[in-house]
Amino acid sequence: MTNPYHRPELAKLWQLARETLEGGGRSAFSIRVEDAATAEALGEVLRKPVAHPARRQISLARLDEHLRAAGTTLVGVLESVHGRPVGMTAEQEAPTADAVLRFALREHRLDARPWAAAWIEQVRRYGKIPQPALPMLATRAAEVLSRMALDAPPRAWVSRHSLAGNDLDDGRPLARIVLRAAALAHGVDVPRDPRTLWERCGVLRDGLADPVLTTNGHLTLDSAPEFAEITVCRSPRLLESGFPGPLLVLDHGLTAQARHHLARLADRGTRIRCHGDFTADGIRLVDDVLAWTGGTAWRMSATDYRDAVAALLTQGVELPTLTTPPPAASWDAQLAGTMAATGLQVTEEHVLTTLT
Repeated sequence: MTNPYHRPELAKLWQLARETLEGGGRSAFSIRVEDAATAEALGEVLRKPVAHPARRQISLARLDEHLRAAGTTLVGVLESVHGRPVGMTAEQEAPTADAVLRFALREHRLDARPWAAAWIEQVRRYGKIPQPALPMLATRAAEVLSRMALDAPPRAWVSRHSLAGNDLDDGRPLARIVLRAAALAHGVDVPRDPRTLWERCGVLRDGLADPVLTTNGHLTLDSAPEFAEITVCRSPRLLESGFPGPLLVLDHGLTAQARHHLARLADRGTRIRCHGDFTADGIRLVDDVLAWTGGTAWRMSATDYRDAVAALLTQGVELPTLTTPPPAASWDAQLAGTMAATGLQVTEEHVLTTLT
């Protein structure tokens, strides 16, 4: 059976693709489609109708993606069609690699970023990317980096899969060079476990992991809840107790996914109030939520704490000792001192009946 990629109508396509790959500095090329036979053959490769006569711009990255979907690669097709490897000498590779990487960054206005020059050098020297594959990977890396938070902290997150499918999974070439840029941008080393670095850049490793529990069930990254007012708490027991109103539960703390949803709610004008444990960690959590959302503390004053302690001790409840000094609470200057003087913890589970 004749290899469909060996059709004479595709000869110009493969010639231009090879010249672009081996020439470096460009991630796309232009081809003139003169007749119906060429248009049909090119359309089968690109998986879309192609007009003629016309001039078509072809991205190396997209061309490679179409060929991969068909079970091969651009480099594999070129070597099969032309009967020789794709590549260049070691002396040619260094300046060409720099040009390819710089061009990809320039396409997304990233070439002037403080980390750009170091990234180009490190990818060329340590990226372990064969030169023929570099234009495609550089283009995709720049596209991904343009959608990541490399300067200011993120207010919204996306999943790795939404950025580049499975190609940002751990160990893959695209993930390696993207993480190298992220580490340089944030002034850190590339970590052994990159989850924290991904999240710092506004990317979740898994859009379905760490869902946020609410009155309406678990929220995943693509959920878009709408509430006029919502209460943020730490304990899922408030849901079990029939809390009268929408709840968002931070049982795993203020995770990136929780920040994502709280920011969306705050930006839509939702009134956010927050309750937590009367513990050192609880005070920090409430303070973090208020700083993130501009919300208000609810039933978290020094008076609320004193009343809860008095009522619980009267009921014979044994309260755990406050072993860590509480930080100052931004919403009540007396709370930390009152808790330190009393020396007892009060968790949300202790005060369920008064909250519901």
